[in-house]
Amino acid sequence: MRLISRQKNQYFLRFDYGEDFLMEFKRFFLNYKIGGGWVSGLGSMINPELAYYDLEKGKYLNKRFTGKFEVLNLTGNAAYLGKNLVLHIHITLSGRDYKVFGGHLIDGKVGGTLEVFLNAVSGTKRLKKKLDSATGLTLLY
Repeated sequence: MRLISRQKNQYFLRFDYGEDFLMEFKRFFLNYKIGGGWVSGLGSMINPELAYYDLEKGKYLNKRFTGKFEVLNLTGNAAYLGKNLVLHIHITLSGRDYKVFGGHLIDGKVGGTLEVFLNAVSGTKRLKKKLDSATGLTLLY
């Protein structure tokens, strides 16, 4: 992962081929002591694992996709649940067949590149999450 540019609380990052995106992104947050933020990006991903949250069942349904995919859109946020950083990332992908699919990003390695923009929380403030008993989700508050 490379920091391409920083202007106040805005960061432009480039992730390189083979990097574990979520692990490296979390490491960046912790190293720079960032209290949360909003993220968007595009690029490519290899063998991603996605999830769909089944509201009726109150659980995520996970699926691994094999191959190389274009990241048409990556968007989400980062916030703290207690002392733990939680990345809530949605991703839209497309394969060689031009079919589009998406969900919550659970895991995946970077393909050719992944270019990410982070609009971070300023100063020492932290975005926070807490468990919502009605949905079973951790929500911003």
